[in-house]
Order: sequence, then C-alpha cells, then structure tokens
Amino acid sequence: METNTITQSIIPHFFTNDDYESVMDAVADRIICSHLTHYASSLLGQDLFEEDELELALQKAMETCTAAGMPLSNHFRMIYISVGGNLRRDWLVSDLGFHLVILNKEVTSPLAARLKIEVLTRTVH
Repeated sequence: METNTITQSIIPHFFTNDDYESVMDAVADRIICSHLTHYASSLLGQDLFEEDELELALQKAMETCTAAGMPLSNHFRMIYISVGGNLRRDWLVSDLGFHLVILNKEVTSPLAARLKIEVLTRTVH
C-alpha cells in the first residue's frame, strides 16, 4: 500500500517567540504602509509650497505628532524617488499627516488659505 508522498515531505516548522513577533511586526508594518497614501511632493508648486516651506511644514507636522504621543512611522515615511534620472527625497504620509502638513503651511496665498479651510471644514463635518 502506497502512502501519500506529499504528507511525508512536509516538515513542520515550530514558530519561536521571535519568529512570531517578527511576522506580526511585518504584518503591522504592511497595514501601516497601506495608509500612507499621499506624496508630500504633490503639494509643491501651484502657488502652494516651495521646497523649503514644505520641509518646514513637514517638520512642524512631525513635531505635532510627537507631542501628541503618536508614532511618526505611522504617518510619515521618507522615501526616494527617481526624477529625471536623479534620486530625490520625498515623504509618504497618511491622511492625518497630509492634513497636518497643510495646516502647518504659512498662509502666503489665497489658495493656501482656501486649502487650510477646506481641510478643517472637511474634518469638522
């Protein structure tokens, strides 16, 4: 009588506590990354942000999260993108991070002011 060769070739793997924690950390990181849906660089131009203004607003947004006790990695991740064959730093941000960046922009144009008001009214209602 022939036995099933598939079951004979299965070797059980017993997870150690370290294996379990690393798998759970990887799953949690994937979930967090799925909520990082905005590029900070999308705010550049269009009379909104210059690069130095965006960096300052990002820094203030991160300070706000830190002061509130929120993990920065849940809302901000530095990435590098290729632009014209050159690597350029950018940030992936969550909805909350994106709104905080907008709210930390100095109002220098009517468009920036309207965007801040739109963020606030969308959040309040």
